[in-house]
Amino acid sequence: METTHQEDPQNMPIQNDESIISSDTQCEVKKSVHEVFKERIAKWRKTQMKDMNLADQLDFKNPQCVSEFSQEIYENMIKEEHACMVDPDYLVKVQTEIKDTSRAFLIEWIIDVHRKFRLVPEALYVTQYIIDQYMSRKKIMKNQLHLLGVATLLIAAKYEEIYPPEIRDFLAVSENKFTKQMVLEMEREILLTLGFRVTAPSSYRFLQRYRRLSVALNDDEVFFYAQYL
Repeated sequence: METTHQEDPQNMPIQNDESIISSDTQCEVKKSVHEVFKERIAKWRKTQMKDMNLADQLDFKNPQCVSEFSQEIYENMIKEEHACMVDPDYLVKVQTEIKDTSRAFLIEWIIDVHRKFRLVPEALYVTQYIIDQYMSRKKIMKNQLHLLGVATLLIAAKYEEIYPPEIRDFLAVSENKFTKQMVLEMEREILLTLGFRVTAPSSYRFLQRYRRLSVALNDDEVFFYAQYL
């Protein structure tokens, strides 16, 4: 008696759809899908640009500008700014040896070093923010102020620069008053005190936004003077 062998459908080889569909048909399908997505993107862009100001419309093609979210970003920055503000009376409330003149001399020295190393503008603002945040929480001695400035510059440079100066560079501009270990220990102390939170909306970021929106700030002299203030 003969038996017929029936193949199990589950064990049968699965044919690839690409072997069934011709290459011409595949190209047509891909082209059709591309056109659909192109249409959707164009429609989305048109919808997004309705409520945008002219500056954001001009930057819309640059993905790094994220123009479609720029307004929301700066509204969130305003909220964050209040959370990151430092008590303006911290020198009186927290510090005993550090006066406003001492802080002013430190910031002046930091500006000179910042210019010497040609660091990005934001590095200067981050440095000042970290110094104020740290001194509003920790009492320091006057002889530690210069060391605080060096360590803070190092942190800001690491945070903002692609190629930050090395510790030996900062030690050189400080006339080697400190050792590498002293700077690293101060850096560690600062970061632990701040909980590694060094991100905050600075006035520079707001100025950049205002420059895009304001005719007055398009003047370089006005913009640089605003930065100075």
